[in-house]
Amino acid sequence: MPVSKSANKNSKGGKNRNKPKKKKKTLAKIVLTVISILILAPVAILVILYLLLASSVPNITSLKDYHPRQVNYVYSASGKLVGYLGSVNREVVPSSDIPLQVKEAFLAAEDKNFYNQGPLDYRAIVRAFVVNLAAGRIVEGGSTITQQVAKTLLVPYRRTYTWKLREAILAYRIANHLSKDDILDIYLNQIYLGGNAYGVEAASLTYFGIPVGKLNLAQAAMLGGLPQAPSFLDPYVHFKYAKRRQKYVLEQMAKDGFITPARAKIAYNTKIVLYNFFKFYGVAPYYLAYIKQDIINKYGKAVYEEGDFKIYAALSARAQKYADEAVKNGLTKLSHEYGYTGPLQKLNYEEMLKKIDDEKSLIKFLSKDSIYKGFVTGISKNGQTVYVAVGKFRGILPVSNMRWASHFKRYVYFTYRTISSAYQALEPGYEILVKFDGYNNNLAPIFSLEEKDVIEGALVSIDPKNGYVRAMVGGYGFSHTQFNRAIYAKRQTGSAFKPILYAEALTLGYTPSSIINNTPVIYPTGVRGKYYKPRNFSRKFTGPTTLLIGLAHSIDVVAVKLLKKVGVNKVADLANKMGIHHVVRNLTMALGSSSVRLIDLTNAYTAFADSGKECKPVFIIKILTPGGKILYNNKPECKQVLSPQVAYILTNMLEKVITMGTGVTVSKIRDITPYVAGKTGSSSQYRDGVFVGYTSSLVTGVWTGRDDFHSMGRFMVGAITAAPIWKSYMSKTLNVYPPEAFVIPKGVVFAVINPYTGLIADSSYKDPMLMPYVAGTEPTSVKRQKKINNPHLFFGLF
Repeated sequence: MPVSKSANKNSKGGKNRNKPKKKKKTLAKIVLTVISILILAPVAILVILYLLLASSVPNITSLKDYHPRQVNYVYSASGKLVGYLGSVNREVVPSSDIPLQVKEAFLAAEDKNFYNQGPLDYRAIVRAFVVNLAAGRIVEGGSTITQQVAKTLLVPYRRTYTWKLREAILAYRIANHLSKDDILDIYLNQIYLGGNAYGVEAASLTYFGIPVGKLNLAQAAMLGGLPQAPSFLDPYVHFKYAKRRQKYVLEQMAKDGFITPARAKIAYNTKIVLYNFFKFYGVAPYYLAYIKQDIINKYGKAVYEEGDFKIYAALSARAQKYADEAVKNGLTKLSHEYGYTGPLQKLNYEEMLKKIDDEKSLIKFLSKDSIYKGFVTGISKNGQTVYVAVGKFRGILPVSNMRWASHFKRYVYFTYRTISSAYQALEPGYEILVKFDGYNNNLAPIFSLEEKDVIEGALVSIDPKNGYVRAMVGGYGFSHTQFNRAIYAKRQTGSAFKPILYAEALTLGYTPSSIINNTPVIYPTGVRGKYYKPRNFSRKFTGPTTLLIGLAHSIDVVAVKLLKKVGVNKVADLANKMGIHHVVRNLTMALGSSSVRLIDLTNAYTAFADSGKECKPVFIIKILTPGGKILYNNKPECKQVLSPQVAYILTNMLEKVITMGTGVTVSKIRDITPYVAGKTGSSSQYRDGVFVGYTSSLVTGVWTGRDDFHSMGRFMVGAITAAPIWKSYMSKTLNVYPPEAFVIPKGVVFAVINPYTGLIADSSYKDPMLMPYVAGTEPTSVKRQKKINNPHLFFGLF
């Protein structure tokens, strides 16, 4: 049927009417798609960003997952806590050990709504965002305590928006898995509180010298104010600002209902006394510093820095205390012997004021017996008081604490010159060294004048039965220099090496009665035109001399001739066997020309003290992991290096060093015990002074000298410099380690002899001596003695 024209028109018009509808639908789809993309894209980006960031966030689902770095605990051999080691000064304590008022102080200062809100404070976040946007960088945070916990767990922390997102993710994760009490527990153990202290326990010990459980309200409020700006509010640095912040915390505690306003006022008026708690390295800084390096060498720095290990050291707390006192007092006396060498520099008034101002913030607190740079700001008219500025502290230096400071004269000794007025040594504007002695009744610091040209020293004390190092001092003071001269310095031993030579001679069949002719001698050196001519300290020669007298009076020519007979290589091999390596292999070895560590020399003497047996030095007995498992267990490693007979005979000869020879300066120690032996030593030009002495329970070596190898001064020999320090230490320590008589081994017999002839003493000799010998080598004949009135006039104290 034919279609009409009108119908065609209608059909065409319908199609045209449908076109706008399709366009609208397409446009709607596009708009919808764009809107969906605009909505979903950021969501997708956020999801992806969350997944990326969340993967790098710590997984804290319980308190068991909280493993912060903290200190390692060091105990003495008897189990007494003697110090701490670690990269972070933190001690984790359980919530039950933290008083409620400490928790409330931190809540009032940092997050009063902590128990009533979520992990994030959105108002604070918006406020901080506006401030940061205006500044163009992150200058303010909006952190709750939960966020602060998250922040401290993200190490290293960075002030970026990406890091803030990680912080928020971790905060929510922590809030979802931990209770509020658990979060606060982590916070109080984790937060940095200035003074290199992390957590409330470390901060309490650092600032007040007591555990957190013993803090009063005033102290708790001061700690609670520190998180806002721990370095600036450090009480040691800016006490008045810390005090101002404390007031704010107390007011907030009263406002929030934790305390009454009356208690807040009383707490604010409570006097705060800061405590100098020298936590790291404790009572034995050189010893603990060596232990630290030993652990790092064994297990790596990462293991060491994790902390919470229990380290049991071989040291004795009492012996270490006596060692520190003996070394410091002895070296101070030696450094004062020749008078005062003068100030570090002299400044005019304006220069001095500028330096004082520049150094105000460098010294946070004064540590007793530590040495500081100070400035003479004035002297009283009568010359009895010097006014001294040390950092921000103002103190006094009484003339009684500087009487030794007469004009310096290097070669005048034993005159004990003193001064009566400070004007004889000091002037205003002088920069000087002073030692802090404490405070007077007016709480003014009291100082002593110190010598800049100081003589250094070291001491090491070893139990011969097991090698346990009971005490070690590496220098005048750890705050002065941390270089450990007992371990790392190689210095000449002088005559303290001679016992090793004599030990080899006895092994080869020589006896105390063997004769060496004490006469001049010249040896070729192998270099054309050069000869070696040993000489005695006294420049005297006495002819035939027994080994007993040669050792007791440290006669050099006797020692060199004995070495020539015994053999350089044989003595060097024995020294190596006893732990002294790389000795000089020529005739000067007899006089101690080799450079030796004090620890090695002292440990070699342990063989003499314990029947020829020598153990490796032991510093660490054992190490326990945080879980209580044994990480390291050090069993003594000992070996026989001498026969018991040789060790005993040599010990008997070294006893005579103290009763009649160069060691008479320590002979009064025989009032405590007769069972003591030792040997002095001095290097040429008086550069080194050594004394190694021992009982059956303890072997102690002392070295004195200057780090620059310059002379200590005329007549500064081992008997004068090192032996008194040894005597001071041993006279106290023998009460801790009482000695017994040296064990007489089988195969040893005794003979009553004349020590100068080595033969059996006849009835007319007034001072016969009972001496040991290997059976079959003892003297049997009698010969009239050669009379020597005073052997000290011949050989001197060397």
